[in-house]
Amino acid sequence: MEAAGYFYLAFLILVLLPVVVLPWEGQTTPDWLYLVLAGCGLANAVVQGGIPAFLLSCAAGLGCLVVAGCTVTMLRLRTRARILTGGQIKLLSAGGTWLGVSGSLAMIAVAIFALFLIAAFQRMGAVRRRPDASAIVAVAIVSVAMQQNLPGM
Repeated sequence: MEAAGYFYLAFLILVLLPVVVLPWEGQTTPDWLYLVLAGCGLANAVVQGGIPAFLLSCAAGLGCLVVAGCTVTMLRLRTRARILTGGQIKLLSAGGTWLGVSGSLAMIAVAIFALFLIAAFQRMGAVRRRPDASAIVAVAIVSVAMQQNLPGM
């Protein structure tokens, strides 16, 4: 069963690569890539746990979408800060389908903490350019997935 965790992570990284690399090349990530990422996460949930895992994975993805969307909207209204874009919120939601409910909570906590920290440094003037939030979210997804699936982590 230990080998399955390695295959799971390899496939997750393979599916995440275009989402992270395309913005570096100056292109926007198409919505169908987020759908592929979410669909693969849902398919993985079915393979690993059947229909109950599929339903929990759907709930995790929708929950991430609601939590991230409401948080970003609230921050935008109160501080005028633009922390995440729509594509990055979709990435969080698609990552939630891979990680399940508890993993999604950890992923959102890691991503939001990193983004708040960067926003604080931006306000102080220590960081001049806007960080790549998609890469931060992808690292949060992979780090939580590693903790969930690799033995001894």
